Amino acid sequence: MKNSILSKINMTSTTTSTNKETDFQHLQNMVVRYVYQETSSIENSKVELLLQSNEKLNQFFYEIVNLKKQMDDCQTRQKPSSQILGKILNYSKN
Repeated sequence: MKNSILSKINMTSTTTSTNKETDFQHLQNMVVRYVYQETSSIENSKVELLLQSNEKLNQFFYEIVNLKKQMDDCQTRQKPSSQILGKILNYSKN
């Protein structure tokens, strides 16, 4: 009898833990969408409130903002000159 009770308690705590992880992943996804401006105005309000009240989510937000900035910086770096591109194309034809 004790084992069945413990089993139920363990199942409940595992399910709750899994639900919390899934919920947090959902919030992380929403934050990513927020950073990329893919959320509605209602979702924006929710995310902004969550960021004020959830330190872990707030840290995640700043990590994503930083990563986005780094990726944006990579895209704005100098592109190869037309002379270099021509040399690459000529080399690939041989």
